[in-house]
Amino acid sequence: MLERLWGNIPVSPETRGTRVFGAFGKRWLHVLARYAPLAPAWRASLHRLRGVEVGRRVFIGTEVFIDDAVPSSVTIEDDVTVIAQTTILGHTYYPRHFHRLLGDETERAGLRTVIRRGAYLGLRSTVLPGVTVGEYAIVGAGSVVTKDVPPYTMVVGVPARVVREFGPDDVG
Repeated sequence: MLERLWGNIPVSPETRGTRVFGAFGKRWLHVLARYAPLAPAWRASLHRLRGVEVGRRVFIGTEVFIDDAVPSSVTIEDDVTVIAQTTILGHTYYPRHFHRLLGDETERAGLRTVIRRGAYLGLRSTVLPGVTVGEYAIVGAGSVVTKDVPPYTMVVGVPARVVREFGPDDVG
């Protein structure tokens, strides 16, 4: 039955059995957080209710997608800015026929995506699962972050690469 609903992607522990009702509710909270005309602090609160670990004074713009299946795999620390249409993924699921090649979900359990304090994620940027964006790092618009970003750096491009380094004295 689940395979007919979900296809060949394995179902996460967060959506198995009766937990599917809670997951369904969390997805509606996600829809509200993404599209409703809300203050950024309210968006952050809705993501907290979904299970995303969100710090204080976090700005989350409109149409920001934060992992839908395993929201608890994402941490956003204090003073982070996430501009509109950004995607932050915290987990990966692959079709079963790729498990020997890419590993199954149990091998990737515990994977976390962390956006450290003061980081800035530009318009339409994408942060892939398991990546840490360092303190006060800047991710340029449209960038795809495939590996950890060091603190106090600016990354741009696909895949994102460091184009500038700066220090704590440069941040006001």
